Amino acid sequence: MVSLTAPYVSGFLAFREVPFLLELVQQLREKEPGLMPQVLLVDGNGVLHHRGFGVACHLGVLTDLPCVGVAKKLLQVDGLENNALHREKLSGACMEQLLNKNLLS
Repeated sequence: MVSLTAPYVSGFLAFREVPFLLELVQQLREKEPGLMPQVLLVDGNGVLHHRGFGVACHLGVLTDLPCVGVAKKLLQVDGLENNALHREKLSGACMEQLLNKNLLS
């Protein structure tokens, strides 16, 4: 169980959650180095954060591991749209890639 003491402030998730995530990665590195992942999937944005440096970026810099931000919501970023047509295009493109790589049949 993790006790968070910092309040939730929109846009500043890294300052609330990275300390305990970093501690978990450090414990794993010390106790079970053979189980260290090659990449971390992080619940939050990375470079698509509205400031360009979200929780995934923070954790990646501090752990020296590649991190991928897997956010719940697509933020409004230059060149990206958050609407039904855009989501439909993304879904179609993802399915096409999976079919091309024989990951779906």
